Amino acid sequence: MQSNKVNESVQHNDLRSMIENNISVDQYKSKIGKDENIVVIAFKVKDKDPAMDLSQFIETGTGAIDVDISPGPDDKGIYTVFAEFERKQNLYDLLSKVLEDIKQIDKSIEKWTFTSYENKDLQEWGQETFNNSVITSSYDYAIKHNPDAKAIAERIKFLNSY
Repeated sequence: MQSNKVNESVQHNDLRSMIENNISVDQYKSKIGKDENIVVIAFKVKDKDPAMDLSQFIETGTGAIDVDISPGPDDKGIYTVFAEFERKQNLYDLLSKVLEDIKQIDKSIEKWTFTSYENKDLQEWGQETFNNSVITSSYDYAIKHNPDAKAIAERIKFLNSY
């Protein structure tokens, strides 16, 4: 008896023209940790099955802590794939590798653009724009977004200079 084995892994250019080239960086809340420690990347995908394929692709070997898909499409039929990564100094390099890998399964993507929590304007993906738009240090994020942490840091700075 011959077994019909189905290969369900995503292959080269399988998701052609299914993934939007504009991604969201750090605009969604983490479902598994504190925002100061986690950065959520969101990809827009044109259908549920390709969204599931992208989710599985990102889950395998990219360094993502968690990957999830929106429960349903938006009003345009678009699904969102959320990938959570640790907020750390080499985040740009890690995400750039992920984006290059995704280009292999969707060859229609020539360049990536992004919006972020710190900068809502659409920007071309690059190290300088990323560094100017995304806080990669948990400490810096907490200081900027948590009034109590900011007050404590200012008090410590004052005491150290006293």
